[in-house]
Amino acid sequence: MAEKTSRDLVMSFDRADGKNHNITIPDYREDITDAEVKTGGQTIVADGIFEPDGAPLTAWTGAVKVVTTKTDVPAE
Repeated sequence: MAEKTSRDLVMSFDRADGKNHNITIPDYREDITDAEVKTGGQTIVADGIFEPDGAPLTAWTGAVKVVTTKTDVPAE
């Protein structure tokens, strides 16, 4: 059986319209530190580079490292 592991970093933000917004970064570095994630999230907000649905991001609220392992199950 073949296995495939994927890593996604899901960063969460507050928006100016009161809603939440997530940005998923696929295949993040395995050795990324919490400090690097925090700095990245804060930089995204400070630089104002994303405005989902026209609402700027106002705060970085956290992140989740998601590791998924998929295993093929053959039909025969």
